[in-house]
Amino acid sequence: MSIEQSAYEQNYQQFRSLNQIMWQIPVLAMTLTGGLWFGVSRLSDAPLLTSALLLTAVFGNLMLAGILYRFRHVMQCYLDWLEEAFPEGFVNASPNSSSKSKRERFRNTNKKVRTLFSYMLYWASAWSLVVFLGYWYDREWSLKVPNSGTAVAFYDAHAATLADGYESVAFEDAYPFLVTLFEGAPLTVVDIGAGTGRDAAWIAERGHTVFAVEPSESMRTIAQKLHDGLNISWIDDRLPRFSDPSLEARDFDVVLANAVWMHIPRTQRDEAMRQLHSSTKPEGSAFVSLRLGPQDSERGMFEISSSEFVARAENAGFTVVPMGDFADLLERPDVSWKMYRLDRTPES
Repeated sequence: MSIEQSAYEQNYQQFRSLNQIMWQIPVLAMTLTGGLWFGVSRLSDAPLLTSALLLTAVFGNLMLAGILYRFRHVMQCYLDWLEEAFPEGFVNASPNSSSKSKRERFRNTNKKVRTLFSYMLYWASAWSLVVFLGYWYDREWSLKVPNSGTAVAFYDAHAATLADGYESVAFEDAYPFLVTLFEGAPLTVVDIGAGTGRDAAWIAERGHTVFAVEPSESMRTIAQKLHDGLNISWIDDRLPRFSDPSLEARDFDVVLANAVWMHIPRTQRDEAMRQLHSSTKPEGSAFVSLRLGPQDSERGMFEISSSEFVARAENAGFTVVPMGDFADLLERPDVSWKMYRLDRTPES
């Protein structure tokens, strides 16, 4: 074999190797993007890591597009050499004037495969950027505007229907472990998400001062009619952050948040937990119930987990004491409840 033949064979094999590698670039891009997007979908409240994954998808696809262009350029150099070395045996798939129809001209456009692959990479990069920008837009908006509007609208619309069910459950059945707590000296209590005022009224009847916090106007109206004349301050406010001056200016012996946590979006839960902490006296406790079961989007519910709740409470400075698991008192078979007592740690 002559030197020319050896060089031709070597360059031909090199071109084939580069072609095989080039076809792997889109596969690598799809694997990278799919893995990063899956990672983002599994994150609950990690803005820095979420941003890093999405931006990696953006720049990763752009860099792979650049690598694709570089590979195709080097391959073209080999093709030019092969054509020059042996023009009689070279297959030229470049466009030519004999291509009459638009379909033929489209198929015969030079570097069509590289162009289509590049468009796919740009598309993945663009959507990663859109998701990144949308994530921060939603996060910033949710930090400024309470995201519980759906829940409040639902309770406003169905207050009369829901009131009968809520009032049919006795406080002793809902909080059997709290009965003895309210048999002693007068306490200041805040009932967050007071609803129809069932719990607030029971506590106030035993000589305690109660602040009933309920953002639904319809619910507050029913509550005030049902439980008029008691030592209860009815307040239009909500988590994650109180804005009413009467709540901002004090802390409480007992903080109740029954059937509230599932209405708080993930992005607001740390702030909500800090509000619970600042509302609780150093020697006081907060009692929070978690609704476990299918979430109803119509009622503005978000997915929750007990492990996430406990981690957030401990990070906020609480000592978490499980109070037990309870069946749903309204007898919904797919719903159950966990109750926690949150005690402020001495140093917090």
